[in-house]
Order: sequence, then structure tokens, then C-alpha cells
Amino acid sequence: MEEKIERILKWARGEKAMPYSIEISPTLRCNLNCLFCWRYGKKVNYGEELSLEDYKRILKEANQLGVKEIRIIGGGEPLMRKDIIEIMKLVKKYRMFGYICTNGTLFTPDMIKVLVKIGWDHVKISFHGPNKKIQNNLSQGESFEKVIRNIKNFVLYKRKLKTEKPKLEIGFVLNKLNFRKIIQMIKLAKKLNVQAFFIEPLTVYTEKGRMLKLSKEEVQEFKKLAKKAFTFANGLETNLQQFFSTELIENTGRMIKEIRKMIKNKKRNFLSIPCYEPWWRMGIRVDGWVCPCGFLDQSTTENVKKKSLKEIWFGDYFEKRRKDLMNKNIPEYCQKCCTTLVQYNKIIRDELSKFL
Repeated sequence: MEEKIERILKWARGEKAMPYSIEISPTLRCNLNCLFCWRYGKKVNYGEELSLEDYKRILKEANQLGVKEIRIIGGGEPLMRKDIIEIMKLVKKYRMFGYICTNGTLFTPDMIKVLVKIGWDHVKISFHGPNKKIQNNLSQGESFEKVIRNIKNFVLYKRKLKTEKPKLEIGFVLNKLNFRKIIQMIKLAKKLNVQAFFIEPLTVYTEKGRMLKLSKEEVQEFKKLAKKAFTFANGLETNLQQFFSTELIENTGRMIKEIRKMIKNKKRNFLSIPCYEPWWRMGIRVDGWVCPCGFLDQSTTENVKKKSLKEIWFGDYFEKRRKDLMNKNIPEYCQKCCTTLVQYNKIIRDELSKFL
């Protein structure tokens, strides 16, 4: 966090800094069909994926710019790419922090062994039910036993090599079918020896998603369950405390309201910025289009096939995004921002306030 804050502070003081993090979405293909996903029930245009050669160039440039972190995220399932392990090896070759978000079903023992050996830093596995019935229903595939097996293999190889890496995290999408099972999920996470368990309230992308969103009564019920579950976490890193009140769940899909509330009483200009993404991170989509936060901004004019990372980062498009946010102009697509990112911006704002 320290260097990230230092880079953002340079911008606050009128200087310029290089990006701290790059988020890549290597594919839109997926082997599952999760009920709450943006793609459920849709015919997905997978797009022309960037090649391994493209990623070699991108990671080389990132290293030259002093980028410290590469986050491999979804849209699809990253492990659908046959060359994803090669991409991950390159991240660690350049000594950057490596993060991947995956449904966890496609790992093989050899892949797991390689990732432990190269010191991959963080594996977030989407896992949404404490039993086969719930997990397999939500994922629309035979995923429960595969995820359990692969988490156990990670723990096994970590113990063999006497290493703490990678950090293992379970990502849990909260919905009608699983919210009453939160205590069982916490117990399962501890039994599996993962280090973190983070909840993301469901964001509605489809009619099926709308049907899975918690009602007001269910939100109140989960508030009580979250407090009980927290007592079982004991040593497991979680964000359960965020749900001791109900705002984050109630406002999913309406995050601008929550963002404005967080900056309402901030008087100093840089501390009242709604989102700090364009000052520290750039997201590269499957086909090379670039914007601060990955998927949602459809107005981007920049593509890594046409320009270098440095040209894009200091170019007109990113500058416009920064100016808009400095003026508190929040794009409409921010309504669907994930709650964890909204909370992370609050953490960044609190850290900046120590210096500004």
C-alpha cells in the first residue's frame, strides 16, 4: 500500500507518476455458466484475444515503467487459455506481484506445482456454496469437488515447499441461494486452510441475477448472520464487518449513491475524488482496449495494439478521466462498480488523508 499511496500523492502534489498496477482480462471464454454472471443467458462475443507475444511486450513495458502488480481477472475464466501459465511465469520473471481470479476448476496438479514454485502471490477462487447442491447449481457445472481438490493441492504443495505463497482467497457472491449458509462457508474456508474469505454482494446484470438478489427482509437477516459468522472467522481474513450494516448490499447496482455519500463531507479537492483508479491502475481488455477499470467504460479510445503503455497512461484519454473525476463527474457505468472496489477507494482516501 505504501508505494501505491506515494504514487497517488505525486499526482496530488502536481507531479506525475507511473501506474502501480495493470489489470488484464486474457479471455472471455468460460467453462462454467454461473447464474449471477454478466454473461448468463447471453450470446457472448469472445473478441480477438491478445496473443502471447502481445502479453510479452505488455509485461516488458510494464516492467520498464516500474509497474509492481499484475492482476489477471475474469470476464471469462483465465485458465481457459493454454498459455496462461506462461503469462504468469513472465509476471514473476519481472518480479511483479501476481494475482489471479479464477473459478478454480481447471487447475492441474502440475500447474499448481509450477505456481507454488515460481512464488505466485495470490489466487482468488470463486466459490459460492458449502455443498455440491448449492455450488454446482450456482455455477451450472460440476465444480464443487474440483475446487475442493485444487485448494487442497495448493495447500499440500505449499507445505512441501514450506512457503506461504500463494495466498489463497475464496470469493463468495452473496445471493438468495447461499446467504443463509455463510457460517458453513466460513467453517469450510477455515477447514481448507485458505487465508481469506471475501463477500461480494450480487450485482444485477441479467433477469436471472435480479431473481437472485436479496430482498430487504433477507438483507436484514444476513446482517444478523454476518455478525454470527464473524465470531467463527477468528484468524481468517474477511470483510464480514462491512455487512454489519446493510447499505452495501442494498445499493449494489446503485453504487454512485454510496460513492457520493463517502465523499460528501470531504472539503479538500484530492480527497473528494470519487475513484482513484486512473491515478494508479489501468485495465486491459481481452482485445487490447484500455481504460482505468477494465470492462465498464465503453468510450475508451486507447488500444495496446496501437500505442505503448506509457503513451496511453499519459495520453488524452486517461487525462480526461482524471479531470472528470477531479470535478466529481461520476460516469453512469460506476453504478455497477463492485462493493469491494468502492470500499478500497475509501481505504485509499483514508491513507491519503494522513498526508494531505
